Amino acid sequence: MIETASVISFFGFLRCGEITVIKSEHFEPAINLCISDISFTDNIANLHLKQSKTDPFRKGIDIQLHKINSHICPYRVLKRYLEIRKTFLSSYQNTDPLFVSIGNLAMERDFFITKIRHVLELCGYNPKNFSGHSFRIGAGTAAGQANIEDHMIKTLGRWSSDCYVRYIRTQPISIKHAQQQLAESIYH
Repeated sequence: MIETASVISFFGFLRCGEITVIKSEHFEPAINLCISDISFTDNIANLHLKQSKTDPFRKGIDIQLHKINSHICPYRVLKRYLEIRKTFLSSYQNTDPLFVSIGNLAMERDFFITKIRHVLELCGYNPKNFSGHSFRIGAGTAAGQANIEDHMIKTLGRWSSDCYVRYIRTQPISIKHAQQQLAESIYH
């Protein structure tokens, strides 16, 4: 579940609050992410957010998670998670939370962040460098490093302004490379 939540958060540029709740008892199927908010076609998993920060009129928005030729594929990870969940949980209703913790309750923000920080620490990373916004920041940064066009980054992240540039973390080697290109342009 943590893997699936992480992968779709990254590829979907999702906010932590879009996949978790503050307290499990506050879960509302009409507002929060449910199993019924996921649909599959041959090559696309569609994740329907009933509301989001950039959807002031609460019309909802669909996030496409494509089947891609990569070791980490959001489509396959999500499909596998739902198959496993259906097999091992006795209760499986379409209005159930998509992500659950102990007791089949909606996954709380603190639970998710604590689990991610634990995994990061096991991998040798400083867990204090992670927050609930890290997947969104990481996706924006990775998109920038992959030279994905600005308009596509805005579309993927559902940004209505140019504020997405705040999410892109520029590595020192990228700055060095840019300065090297500037220096070379002087002599050509």
